[in-house]
Amino acid sequence: MSTYSERLQALFQLEFFGMKLGLENIRALLEYLERPERKFPSIHIAGTNGKGSVAATLAAIYQADGKRTGLYTSPHLVDFRERIRIDGTMISEKDVAEFLERIWTKVEELRATFFEVTTAMAFDHFARHHVDIAIIETGLGGRLDATNVLERPLATVITSIGFDHMAQLGPTLESIASEKGGIFKSGVPAVVNCEEPLRKVFVSAAERVSAPLYFVQEWKVLNEWEDIQPSLNGEHQRENLKTVLATLSILQDPPSLNAIRTGVSKVASLVGLHARLEELSNEELREQKVKLLIDVAHNEPAFERLKEYFLKLEHRPIVVVGLMKDKDIAPILGCISQFASQFIAVQAQTSRALLSTELHKRAEEMGLRSLDGGNAAEGFAKAQQLAKPGDTILITGSHYVIGEFLQNFQQMGSVIPH
Repeated sequence: MSTYSERLQALFQLEFFGMKLGLENIRALLEYLERPERKFPSIHIAGTNGKGSVAATLAAIYQADGKRTGLYTSPHLVDFRERIRIDGTMISEKDVAEFLERIWTKVEELRATFFEVTTAMAFDHFARHHVDIAIIETGLGGRLDATNVLERPLATVITSIGFDHMAQLGPTLESIASEKGGIFKSGVPAVVNCEEPLRKVFVSAAERVSAPLYFVQEWKVLNEWEDIQPSLNGEHQRENLKTVLATLSILQDPPSLNAIRTGVSKVASLVGLHARLEELSNEELREQKVKLLIDVAHNEPAFERLKEYFLKLEHRPIVVVGLMKDKDIAPILGCISQFASQFIAVQAQTSRALLSTELHKRAEEMGLRSLDGGNAAEGFAKAQQLAKPGDTILITGSHYVIGEFLQNFQQMGSVIPH
């Protein structure tokens, strides 16, 4: 039998085959596995930003309600197994290795992609461990995303619409919205958080499949929920929480009020959610009296939310950023220029990463005080050298950058809270 590391390496090699939108392969894999996705109820979530936070909050609430809860999200930060959890516990190395050995002949036959195989793994894991409910986050888009094989979830949820992945989802907000609305199912309530101009897109998508449609903006907070506040930082988390509560309010058998309060207050600790304006510290930072925040903002809408957060605080952080080549850099840098005191460009160790030298050059051209920081750890070290007591360092950008930083932070003896 191959080891976990050998099997995982083979799985990651599938990434070299690229991305393939469509449901043919995932349906074949799940048929081979005897349709595990039909063996548990689910809530299916799509959106440009916020879907990870909404998924984690829903999972935390169901866990607090005593339900055996599966959670499937992507991408991971440090450990592949973060993507697949039951009651906050990552899938075991043994279960990963055994699944890949069991299915690998079929994977090679189909030339299945990394995400297709990982999605099949999650559904198989949840079925084998008899979860009471699974919270499923799409990978990219919705209509042709591998997770869209879910035939009758309890609800479908759209968290937000913004410009990202235009090569796959189309060049306009309407085309992106249409792709994400492709997760709607006949008779399944759909909850959408979007502004007025895009509502007609979702109305049409819901009408096509006869899905009851609810807009978060029109939902009235129930009296007994009025005092529930998000435990995750940032004004945008209020919108994410409203999306969660609106979703729960339309379900036939929602969790108890006590479970909702407990889950919302303990999202990060219950499900292991990281890098949503998360504060980290160690002895060196405490002695320096410097605050460290990490956040997986990786597109313009997410950076707009960071800007709102820091402008409201009237505090300008030192910003350490690494991005991928496929991002629209100019609007992101324009946004950062409005709230950063210093910009440090870094790059992740992946061929998809924008070179730190190029990001630094672009930042300088836009008038930012910029440094080339090298990798995430080196960029953080430069930020520490610049920081004065009372300053904040924000490390943000691609999941790759945050993951590499967290690995280095742990290797230096720092403890990452769970």
